[in-house]
Amino acid sequence: MNKRNDMIIEWAIKKIETDFKDDVSLLLFYGSYENGTDNPLSDVDFYFIPKTESAYKLTKTFIVEGVGFDLFPMSWKRIEGIAEINEVLLPCLANVKILYCNSDSDKTRFKELQNRLKKNLSNKMFMLDKASKKMERVVDFYKTMMFEDNICELRAIAGNIILSLADIVAYSNQTYFSRGVKKQIEDLKNMKIIPKDFILLYESVTKADLAGQLKEYCYKMIRNTKEFLNDKTKKANKEENKANYEELAELYQEIISTWNKIYICCDRGDVTLAYISGTSLQQTLNTATRENGLNKFDLMSYYDSKHLNRFKDRAMVIQADFVKMIEENGVVIESYNKIEEFIKRN
Repeated sequence: MNKRNDMIIEWAIKKIETDFKDDVSLLLFYGSYENGTDNPLSDVDFYFIPKTESAYKLTKTFIVEGVGFDLFPMSWKRIEGIAEINEVLLPCLANVKILYCNSDSDKTRFKELQNRLKKNLSNKMFMLDKASKKMERVVDFYKTMMFEDNICELRAIAGNIILSLADIVAYSNQTYFSRGVKKQIEDLKNMKIIPKDFILLYESVTKADLAGQLKEYCYKMIRNTKEFLNDKTKKANKEENKANYEELAELYQEIISTWNKIYICCDRGDVTLAYISGTSLQQTLNTATRENGLNKFDLMSYYDSKHLNRFKDRAMVIQADFVKMIEENGVVIESYNKIEEFIKRN
């Protein structure tokens, strides 16, 4: 035990009981000193949930014996967001000790949010969706990295990338880093499955001396993690038979015009528009197959500016396969051979 930290905890409890007894719902304690991974310079990680506006006066940052402390507020609304995994501070809800409680109703409310978090963690598709959304943010980091040459900035961006990718891996395994970054590598090693070379690349980033190395290692980590996440999502969708063929039929009715555009462009020799239309269709198909756990339709590998007929033929094959897939699963695509037929039926 650490005498300084124990006295800080006693001070915080006494401060609330003396000056903020009716203003604070809960005082909560988490982090390295709570979970036993602390060192002599570790602080106390604690926060409080305000009950009234006056509670915010309890907020305090200070230094004692060269160690910084931060007693900060988190609203009920923010705690609810953590339960929905809208940010990574899951230990602040799941791995805490209650140091002060204003009422049984406050404790019950907090316990209910802990149970909601557990329920969300047990939901495979929910967690994979959270991982996918976080991956979008990682890609944005990498885009920024590509236009940066300053080694200081690059290292900071790379740090954000590897930490975010680690969270993605954890979410994909329906867990989180309950012991923080201190034990992150150890926890990654103990996970059921992780992306190819993940730990090797993680450590390579921390040892990289050159800008080019940082970019290369981050690219490989992102690529491998995207493949890992896509594979996990596809398997989960198949397990739950999540493919929504009604929605896919509606999608087809919307994007058939893109197929038609490709055919016209190929017939006319319009290379540029054929390419742009093809990439648009490919992106849409990629999203649809990923979200429904289906095999990918490869269109753009067949693009050849000098042989557009080959590209057109491939588009026709994919269109036929897409329609067949929908219809074989009992869904009717709303289609009419003649305008008169459409008018008559509608």
